Amino acid sequence: MTVALLGNAFPPLVALFSGPILAQALGVDGRGAVAAATAPLALVVTIATFGIPEAVTWIIAKKPALARNAASRGMLILGFAGLFAMAAIVFSPPLLSGGDPSVQLLIVFASLAIVPNLLVGILRGVASATSSWRLVSMERSISSVLRLAVLIPFWLTGTLTPLVATITVAAMPVVGAFVYIGRMRSLDPRALEVPPEARMLGLLSYGSRMWVGSLSGVLLTRLDQVLLTPLSGTYQLGLYVVAVSISELPLIIHHAVRDVSFVNEAAKSEDERLSSSARISTALSALAALALGVSMLWWLPFLFGEGFRESIPIAAVLLVAVVLLTPGSIAGAGLSARGRPGLRSIALTISCIINIVLLIILAPLLGAMGAALTTLAGNIITSNLNLLFLSRVFGIGMLQFYGLRRSDIATISRYGKRILRRKTR
Repeated sequence: MTVALLGNAFPPLVALFSGPILAQALGVDGRGAVAAATAPLALVVTIATFGIPEAVTWIIAKKPALARNAASRGMLILGFAGLFAMAAIVFSPPLLSGGDPSVQLLIVFASLAIVPNLLVGILRGVASATSSWRLVSMERSISSVLRLAVLIPFWLTGTLTPLVATITVAAMPVVGAFVYIGRMRSLDPRALEVPPEARMLGLLSYGSRMWVGSLSGVLLTRLDQVLLTPLSGTYQLGLYVVAVSISELPLIIHHAVRDVSFVNEAAKSEDERLSSSARISTALSALAALALGVSMLWWLPFLFGEGFRESIPIAAVLLVAVVLLTPGSIAGAGLSARGRPGLRSIALTISCIINIVLLIILAPLLGAMGAALTTLAGNIITSNLNLLFLSRVFGIGMLQFYGLRRSDIATISRYGKRILRRKTR
């Protein structure tokens, strides 16, 4: 868990450090242009996965001997999907750019990173399924640090432009993939007898059920950034992406627990372990959100500039949204790992539809704050629907995912002592 936590920590932490660099070098409009260019990349990468990375992780966690078979088939599927997705973006109309030709050009450059990003997802899935969390942590850390290392020289020399920033943000997530080479070579030879679930149709079957939820999930978290430019302009988007980068910090805990829970539940389901993980994750995320919410009154204007002071209330709403999402997100990982990814997808789809309607209504009226309120509503609906489905199908009460128990405090204490012992060795 510690290694997974560290791996999930680097991207948002680096985003927090690189955020001020981009904000001060590019200004609100320039930062908004970069966000407008890279938001479609994040959206399309999720659309084009078809849930295949999760399907590969699921089958390998259950049957490790099929790792090479599942991984090669997954890469083949995503390679073709990525090429089609890239073509769709390159030839897309200028709607996403708000009619700005320069932003449209940035979108095209960012789209070139679609295929590499998709393939890294397979490699990461194999490593996660085999509990190679150290490799996942290394990959994410290297990619994040190099992103900062590239931006700083351009910033210091005054040559950081929206084009340079877009290429850096789009390309750096894939540069750490080399850490998986050794792990892929060490996989067992291809199995001669491959069960249906590890073949292409099997991967697509599980993946498609997972994909609907993943697509809806990314629409909940990224569509607002894609649509905010045509609905409210790049200025509002510039404010919003700064607020998002801050709200993603508590997700360090949330994502680490979710990823490990998915693999553990796929291997062996335990109700108490799942609900305890959700309670502890929620409590720790709430503490992190509270600390950030209070302290950002001072450090946000200092780091990002006075022009971004308006991001403070937006970030506060998004921090609350992240905390309220946590219990249901862990429950959603439990649903997927127990072979019911379709239920998680239903929850996310319902929330996504409501989210889009609210965004279209609120963004033109309230700008970035409207997008934040939309995210808050979507997260509350998603979380509680996941909990409801888990309760109905597997009999785990919704209230078991809220609050803290003595056993949770004892678990946190044991975990802390174990970390301290490792440091004193």
